[in-house]
Amino acid sequence: MSADQNLQVLRDYFQAMKDGGPPAAMPFYADDVVLDVPGAHPAAGRYERHDGVVTFGRTMAQLTGGTFRLEPIDLLASDDHVVTYARARATVAGETVEWQRVIVSTVRDGALATLRFFESDQAAVDALLGAEAR
Repeated sequence: MSADQNLQVLRDYFQAMKDGGPPAAMPFYADDVVLDVPGAHPAAGRYERHDGVVTFGRTMAQLTGGTFRLEPIDLLASDDHVVTYARARATVAGETVEWQRVIVSTVRDGALATLRFFESDQAAVDALLGAEAR
């Protein structure tokens, strides 16, 4: 697919997330999708297939009491990848943390095949998402 087509996939994906939440975005993931989430917190790890995406979403919702938000700021694309620069925010135990997240996505046949997250302040994200265990 072209860079413009890949950009449109991500634009449509984020619009679906905004309008209908995770269930509305599920069709945008390839059947064999892989999410790589960095860190030392309980949501970190590798998530595979649609059930892995659901597990990741539920884990984040549990850890943040449903407060996690991701706002895309900019999208950059090539024929195979889209890079999303986004603002992330969550509140846990009364502490709100904001950070930037970069997501490098591989688009295959019009679907998100891989998503790899990079956090601007991994230590702060680890501390926030691990705060519930304290």
